[in-house]
Amino acid sequence: MRIVFSGATSLTITTARTLIKEGHDVIIIEADKEKIDQISDELGCSFLHGDSAKPARLSQVDPKNSDILFCLTNSDQVNIITSLLGRLMGFKRVITSIKDTDLVQLCRELGLEDTIIPV
Repeated sequence: MRIVFSGATSLTITTARTLIKEGHDVIIIEADKEKIDQISDELGCSFLHGDSAKPARLSQVDPKNSDILFCLTNSDQVNIITSLLGRLMGFKRVITSIKDTDLVQLCRELGLEDTIIPV
């Protein structure tokens, strides 16, 4: 499987490690270049520097040929926008992390049914 992550959070890193060990192709999009530099040596995957909520950046990971988009940044708003873009661009499955439980209903209304609510 080809799996794309938006945001290099601790959840991303943990999940990516497992998926890489299982032989999946992993790409992480991260806005903070320093964060990419810190973790790129420990993870055997591809990185793309930039804002995943921008259509031009998200299109660079070839959404139609990617299986899953995990939106796991620390910003609910970025996660929602990236999820909507990902769905429109052709990702087969989009998973959205939402910390503010007040936004869960909005996600459902927008058709973002696969949500993660971290505790």
